[in-house]
Amino acid sequence: MKGLSEAGYEPVALNHLVVSRSEKTSLPPKTVVLTFDDGFQNFYTAVFPVLQEYGFNATVFLVTDHCGGYNDWRGNPPDLQRSKLLSWREIKELSDYGIEFGAHTRTHPDLTKIGAGRVENEIIESKKVIEDSIGREARTFAYPFGKFNPTIRRVVEKTFAAACSTNLGKVCPQSDFYSLERIDTYYLSNQVIFNSLSLKSVDRYLRVRQAMRDFKALLPRRQAN
Repeated sequence: MKGLSEAGYEPVALNHLVVSRSEKTSLPPKTVVLTFDDGFQNFYTAVFPVLQEYGFNATVFLVTDHCGGYNDWRGNPPDLQRSKLLSWREIKELSDYGIEFGAHTRTHPDLTKIGAGRVENEIIESKKVIEDSIGREARTFAYPFGKFNPTIRRVVEKTFAAACSTNLGKVCPQSDFYSLERIDTYYLSNQVIFNSLSLKSVDRYLRVRQAMRDFKALLPRRQAN
């Protein structure tokens, strides 16, 4: 956060970007959207105080059935630490301070592996729960594990104003607002990449890394055949 501030970046909530696009207004050249998936409690205890220090905003995507509990849903890597999630009291408090909350489904399933009826329930009900709990509209969504297909996308399009994928890259005017690119903090921890974020060379690097991810995802299928 200190690096972002010193470099002149202006972090905003995702809905700020959505509104800017719909109203066709311009954003500062160094606008950045900070997103946090799952809603870990350490956002409240560790991240939010730092955001306040620098006057930054952010968007947090919640797994609504697990709020106040733990990230013990199916599909997690076996080495992923079991961690506490934000309670609804903490979420409401953060919302009152301006943090934006979006939906990340009810139970964090791989949406491509469940039936259409459950897909709708996971997406639509997660939005309702957030809105009923904090009294504010939830306009944004993040696909669990970054996985979706045309059917899932159609449900999201009817329910939300934008959705985040796990595709590596920077959002640009040509970006699909229902498959928004993101950059993992892993890459920003590299000072060379961080200092070069505005350069075309970073765009090319991220495209290569995404291509490597896509290739790796195909390997199990090839081995199975």
